[in-house]
Amino acid sequence: MSRPLFLFFLLFLFSGSLSAQADTVPPVLVCKGSINLSTFSLCQVNAWVTDFTESFSDNATATQDIQLGIRKMCLGTGFPADSLGNPLTSVTFTGHEWGMQVVEVWAKDAAGNSASCITLVEVTDDSQSCDPFFDIIVKTPLVEGILQTALDVRGRHCYFDTVDYRLVTDLSGFWYGVGGLAPTGTKFTITPSKDTNYLNGVTTYDLALIQKHILGLQLLDSPYKIIAADANQDGKVTSFDIVVLRKLILGYTSKLPNGKSWRFVPYDYVFPDQTDPFQPPFPERIEEPDSPFSYRFTGVKIGDVDYSADPGQ
Repeated sequence: MSRPLFLFFLLFLFSGSLSAQADTVPPVLVCKGSINLSTFSLCQVNAWVTDFTESFSDNATATQDIQLGIRKMCLGTGFPADSLGNPLTSVTFTGHEWGMQVVEVWAKDAAGNSASCITLVEVTDDSQSCDPFFDIIVKTPLVEGILQTALDVRGRHCYFDTVDYRLVTDLSGFWYGVGGLAPTGTKFTITPSKDTNYLNGVTTYDLALIQKHILGLQLLDSPYKIIAADANQDGKVTSFDIVVLRKLILGYTSKLPNGKSWRFVPYDYVFPDQTDPFQPPFPERIEEPDSPFSYRFTGVKIGDVDYSADPGQ
């Protein structure tokens, strides 16, 4: 091959390489402003990425070769794909996602450039055949409902405003709802509290039981009773707790330290050491629930180690 022809060949390859790398322009993607989806059989509805897409195009990739993907917002980053790299092309909403939801729609061209847009989705049940109830349940270790437990629900969604509201349990220790506590993708917590009737269930008999526990004569036989014995909530049971409770009984004080009359533990929490529930510190709220159906707590009346408190007060 002659030198001029060889140089021309190299120039051709180089220009071809530049051409192949030149496409850095993402596709043009337009989402529909909002859509309505109605749940039907089995309280769920499926929707495809094309249901949310108004139009899409690209400067270098044919329309039929553009990949589309979709996911519920806040549940991932980058182009939506499964573990094998295949685009996720549909989403499923259940009755527990009633109300306003948000989806991300993505488009990716042959060069790997991508673009995204978001669409609001109103999930309803026009057939009225689905009853997606959920509940928050707060009960004593004896499985008695705790009245007027305040339930603080707080969290953040990556698109909606901050979630922050308070619910209150009924006489049975229940709070019922329909749909879901927050839009899918919201990271939220549920924190119970009750700070009334500090003397409820607290008697000199409790002081005697706590004293026997401290002396090792008769140990409290439940982690919940040990939590109840920690009157000053410092993570241990000592004679100072007896002093705090005696002042409460004698009327020298009307409250307990930290403004709490009850403490709450997620129902499914397993204490690593049943004889020392404070190590590690037990959770007092549910963080980022992974079930939309039921959230349960066990409530402990501080100072009441024989479970004589009336949970209806």
